[in-house]
Amino acid sequence: MSLQLFSAEWAERWCTALGQSATFRDAAAGWVGTVALVMRETGGEIAGAAIVDAGDGRCRSARAASADDLASAAYVFEAPAAAWNEVFSGRVQPAMALMTGRLRLARGSLASLLPHARAAAAMISAAASISGS
Repeated sequence: MSLQLFSAEWAERWCTALGQSATFRDAAAGWVGTVALVMRETGGEIAGAAIVDAGDGRCRSARAASADDLASAAYVFEAPAAAWNEVFSGRVQPAMALMTGRLRLARGSLASLLPHARAAAAMISAAASISGS
């Protein structure tokens, strides 16, 4: 049975995967913040969203994101389902998806994210590890 992308169960598994990732633990040491991933439908409506609260190399919590979560998240990445599938399957690297517009940073500054690029990549890698299940 396929897990619905960005559902509450998916978000819980994302948090667990982050907790098991030594790469994330090392890369995100000293970083505190919230990151949301949003899937948009063709018309622009939100089809699903998940948010993770990270603190000093660990996942403090994760859940399906509400509108309030998205309004307050430090970083919000948005894409249609096809783009998320490309990123999570490894066919497209997250940085390339951002540069080509397949993935959009809807909230937060790319300049403020750059020092945490390894941590962000580890977050995407953890998400990819559960998205294929």
